[in-house]
Amino acid sequence: MKNEDFIHYTWQYQQFDKNNLKTTDGQLLTVLKPGYRNSNSGPDFENARVSIGQMEWAGKVEIHIKSSDWNKHQHQLDTAYENVILHVVWDHDEEVFRSDNTTIPTLEIKDLVFKDTLRKYENLLKNTTEIPCQHNLKEVSDLAKISMIEKALAHRLQQKSEGLKEILESTNADFEELAYRVFARNMGFKLNSIAFLRLAEVLPYKIIQKHRGNLSQIEALMFGQAGFLDEPNDEYSVSLAKEYQFLATKYGLLSQKMERREWRFLRTRLGNFPTVRISQLAAVLNQAQGLFSLFVEDASKESIEKALQVLPSEYWQQHYDIGKKSDNELHGIGKSSIENLLINTSVQLLAFYSEKTDDYGYFEKAIKILETIKPEQNFITKIWQNLGFKCSSAFDSQALIEQFNYFCSHKRCTQCAIGVEILKKA
Repeated sequence: MKNEDFIHYTWQYQQFDKNNLKTTDGQLLTVLKPGYRNSNSGPDFENARVSIGQMEWAGKVEIHIKSSDWNKHQHQLDTAYENVILHVVWDHDEEVFRSDNTTIPTLEIKDLVFKDTLRKYENLLKNTTEIPCQHNLKEVSDLAKISMIEKALAHRLQQKSEGLKEILESTNADFEELAYRVFARNMGFKLNSIAFLRLAEVLPYKIIQKHRGNLSQIEALMFGQAGFLDEPNDEYSVSLAKEYQFLATKYGLLSQKMERREWRFLRTRLGNFPTVRISQLAAVLNQAQGLFSLFVEDASKESIEKALQVLPSEYWQQHYDIGKKSDNELHGIGKSSIENLLINTSVQLLAFYSEKTDDYGYFEKAIKILETIKPEQNFITKIWQNLGFKCSSAFDSQALIEQFNYFCSHKRCTQCAIGVEILKKA
């Protein structure tokens, strides 16, 4: 059995024989407190307390498959590991030392783990069904199922926040600019998200705000900076190109102008063409007083929906590209797209800002929005529904999608409330 996840679980929940427990050098060992999982860099468990021989120790615990992994990971050179009071390993294959050359007490657990626990865990790993524990779900409590869903959603929001940290750093901690870039990126949806983020980077929101209330100038800035006005072919584009040249020169934008080839048009419906999405984005930016206020400070499903339902300019209600007229009238952002933007823009920003400010109120607002949005329907949510899980809102569907993609597909059973309950019942 060589799986660090399982060793983490075994230590965290103390699922091994602790009678006459000894370190590898024969000293009596008593676990007073296993500590708490550390999700950041450094040793795996913090605030642990153990008694070794006649001494009581408080500090950190490191987990490895083999003792020699300590040196492979170069912990002996890292002062962050000086406070490790116990090294818990599956197989003790060599003595290891701290950076100050003192020996680290080691506990080898391969012969101590409860056999039934190990057997159940190995069965979960061998299971080829989409959900490894699906045959065990009848024996699982409702509390564990609720806990699984809540943890999966929190994990999804936390993972999404990591990407927002990078964007915020690139804006010099400007939250208004952050909201603008995240919103613009998400207006590209899957096909053009990178290009839309790039457009937001080379056309700062503070410039857009100076022209709020003048939609033609905002369109000139956006279509020009995106590279769509290089070859104007009708009265509208000729007018915009002239306006763009003036404004781009004024603001020093020309050196960072994008090219049309950066945008993807193939295999997408007309309503999702980047030109159509830019026109919709321009219409929203023209009316919104501030995006951070819209998506975070004053965020509600109703206010955001109202702001995003604004119609694009008359030209873009009749065209899907520069100089190319549509057979059917085009409208603003559709309902399903608005719901997508609510989830990926407002909810993400709220969760991120809650973490940055340590204000749980913003996180609660994010949850409230998710609970008012219809759930996504796809093969993943169908799997869960067939197993008896309800999927009545985006809160549920987002959690179940994350649970499947991150936990179940990678057999991270020891990090899941349901997996832990199943193993504890072994």
